[in-house]
Amino acid sequence: MPYNIPRLDFNIVYACNIKCKGCISLSDFPRIGVEHFANLVTQIDYWHDYITPKVLTLFGGEPLLHPKLHNLIPIIKSYWPNTTIRLITNGYLLKKHDPKLWFNYKPFEIQVSIHRKDHEKILEQEIKKILKIEKGWKTKRIEHSMTSRDIIFYKDGFQIWKSKFKDFVTPYKINNGKLTPFTSNPVKAHSICGAPNTPVLYRGKLYKCPPIANILDIADKGVYNYEPIESEEGLKEFVENIGKPASICSMCPENKSHSFDHFNKENVYVKNIS
Repeated sequence: MPYNIPRLDFNIVYACNIKCKGCISLSDFPRIGVEHFANLVTQIDYWHDYITPKVLTLFGGEPLLHPKLHNLIPIIKSYWPNTTIRLITNGYLLKKHDPKLWFNYKPFEIQVSIHRKDHEKILEQEIKKILKIEKGWKTKRIEHSMTSRDIIFYKDGFQIWKSKFKDFVTPYKINNGKLTPFTSNPVKAHSICGAPNTPVLYRGKLYKCPPIANILDIADKGVYNYEPIESEEGLKEFVENIGKPASICSMCPENKSHSFDHFNKENVYVKNIS
């Protein structure tokens, strides 16, 4: 039987249309491209035999940049019919998608991450376009002490999250122009982590968290000591340690001295608001 896990981030895009200082997906580095559609299907086909996430988040980069996003979601549903799919987006590109389409994917969630206070009204208009499709929405508020404040609109297997992020704690240092890990106490670092319970499926392999998956793509070889899970071997231990500190957590800072005010527009550059 597959292992049931609370959440799995599925990285489908590397590029992003905004550039956030301290981004856990390293959008503040020159990253381009999307994962090939056939590769994404291959990953789903393999891993669905071994894991069943309660929530699968479509992650990036900016997932709305993927040209076959609406081909991919039904395929994910066919493999994991009871899994809730959550699209995590900065929201600027929602206007390029028919808002009616999202209601075909229930149970489904859209998390619109507000990265700049001066653009909040722009993104609220995109949320309203989706809300207008159906009536009877309810609302609730959730505050995550470490990461965000959320307003959630929900009804009948569909949710729209409006998430305002707080400070970003950058997961790396730069020494001589190169990514360098901290040497923190892993328990302390894990205690202020923005993604402490979020394994990620990245290019066919399972990683403990989004930062390490993205960092290993960019950092010099040998600087970070981490091996992702490539098959069923080691999966049991991996699953049992979701949400727990591990030695790799020492790569991140153990306090917030390396955090950024995420609502400061100087720290968030929108590459193409139009």
